[in-house]
Amino acid sequence: MSHARRRLLLALKTAVAVGLIAAVGWQFAKLLRSPELADHEFRVRWPYLLWAGLLYLAAHALWGTFWVQLLRSQNARLPWLVGVRAYFISQIGKYVPGKAWVILLRVGMLRGRGLSPAVVGVTATYETLTSMAAGAVVGVALLPWAGQDFELVSVKGFALLGLTLLPLALVVLTVAAKRVGRKRAAGLPRPPIWLLAQGILQAMVGWAVLGLSLWCVVAGLSAEVPELTADVYLRHAAVAAVAYVIGFVVLVSPGGVGPREWAIQQAFGGSVGVVIALGLRLVWTTFEAIAAGVLYFAVRINTNPIQHEHDAEPTLHTPLPAGERASSRSERG
Repeated sequence: MSHARRRLLLALKTAVAVGLIAAVGWQFAKLLRSPELADHEFRVRWPYLLWAGLLYLAAHALWGTFWVQLLRSQNARLPWLVGVRAYFISQIGKYVPGKAWVILLRVGMLRGRGLSPAVVGVTATYETLTSMAAGAVVGVALLPWAGQDFELVSVKGFALLGLTLLPLALVVLTVAAKRVGRKRAAGLPRPPIWLLAQGILQAMVGWAVLGLSLWCVVAGLSAEVPELTADVYLRHAAVAAVAYVIGFVVLVSPGGVGPREWAIQQAFGGSVGVVIALGLRLVWTTFEAIAAGVLYFAVRINTNPIQHEHDAEPTLHTPLPAGERASSRSERG
């Protein structure tokens, strides 16, 4: 594809994304001005919002750990913190239309560690598809709790069901390409089936945690803390999974902005749903940015490919006091 066509395609994706976000934003603005919202009492409880953010990071730490496991299945000697650091920083790339920057950032973060871009990119694709497939499984299984706008026998239900087959489809395509003798595909990583199955279960735990994170946001913005019964929890887990997966499917939507909020608003209804959707976006994005920033600036990674194994471990920035720095310089001199 020529440079001009790539720029045109990016411009079209950006225009569609802006139009989509603008349409959802206009609808939300109208709902926020409705009398229903004025009559509804809200109360901000910061501890619940703090827990919501921490639970969100915990879920992504599980998914990032699965990616490290995928890399290690390809004989990559990668410390856990190095992989999880690259994972969290790469999440910033999902806010670019098309979401391809997530993979590009992971390739760049692990450059110089003896890993080919193909291995990093393909394993990142496996991880993403596996996580979204697990979310689709959770969403389909819990659709009866998600609200009347989300039913299994519907276009949304069948679309979610189709997403559960994504990792299997990728495995089939990779194997088929190798068998027909395509040299470029022959060297692509093929994780063991047992590892993909483990990844599905691991990702499901992450989705369960995200459901609890959504409940914490609702508790942190409601006039009264809702009782956490089994039915209430299952509803929040279903809504979190369905909304997140819908945001992923709409590739032109940066970070799922717009479609995810629309799905949450549909599940909770009216202006209250808008407040919950916007609150969830604010909490999750804030904690995601903080985690990426801390891992990027506070954790130093030695990327020299010619190094001993103990040198590959990440270290925290711990500057010496001025007196010790002077003593160290004098010793070297």
